Amino acid sequence: MSKAILIKTGQAALSLLALLALTFSLVRFTGDPAFFLLPPDATPEMEARLREELGLDQPVVLQFFMYVGDVLSGDLGTSFRSRVPVTDLIIQRIPATLTMGAAALFLTLIVSIPLGIYAAYWRGSPLDAVARFVAALGQSVPDFWLGLILILVFAVFLGILPSGGYGSPQHLVLPAVTLAFASIAGLVRLLRSSMIEVLGSDYVAFHRMKGLPEGQILWKHALRNAGLTTLSFAGVITAGLFTGSVLVETVFVWPGVGRLFIEGVNFRDFALVQALMLLFGTAYIVINLLVDVLYTVLNPRLR
Repeated sequence: MSKAILIKTGQAALSLLALLALTFSLVRFTGDPAFFLLPPDATPEMEARLREELGLDQPVVLQFFMYVGDVLSGDLGTSFRSRVPVTDLIIQRIPATLTMGAAALFLTLIVSIPLGIYAAYWRGSPLDAVARFVAALGQSVPDFWLGLILILVFAVFLGILPSGGYGSPQHLVLPAVTLAFASIAGLVRLLRSSMIEVLGSDYVAFHRMKGLPEGQILWKHALRNAGLTTLSFAGVITAGLFTGSVLVETVFVWPGVGRLFIEGVNFRDFALVQALMLLFGTAYIVINLLVDVLYTVLNPRLR
């Protein structure tokens, strides 16, 4: 088991290195930052001085190795636009994103797990039909469209919730529901399918023959086995809830790192975009590594 964990850790390290190269390369395809930072009447001397200051006068390969060295030392660079360390900008915005992600994750778990379990247990019932409708709707409706509909209904027509902003629990409701809806749909669909398969297995029939209560069979024995198949997907969902909020934050004017990313793209702020892409990608890699390790520990066949 330890060998498998070491292999997965090595794969994660290689993924991080590939992520560094990808983030460094992609942002440079969007244009020259000096062109956007300099005024229209800038002289060649001003352009040369700016390129030297930003390190853009060096060969691309050297720029990449300098970038990797800075990242490993904890220096994510300085924002080209605001001249503030990128780390400071991220620290200012990340609490809002973590708040919305945690609320969306809480909603996802308390809704999708019971709904997926009982939809499988009462297969063909009205509850099962509701679960399948939610799964189909959640995986076909874009986040930004759902957010606009929720704003129209609850903020414009009913006037019971704010349409955007940050600062109170009421401001959190609509963004969290919007962000969680697709995750709820995916987890309900996968958990329902896994539970249907597990509930038809021999060992569940054996537990019923022993006279165990149905609640204990569902929540202790069946869910433990069905949960292993959904664990990897749950890890992807968790990472997405904390990093995939770019459109949701934009729709609800939520001051998180997703909106900060859009601002960095609009102003061709290479350092900021690089740092945020690295942050998002690292979150996915680390969370998936933890899920893989947890799956290895919990799966008796791998043990």
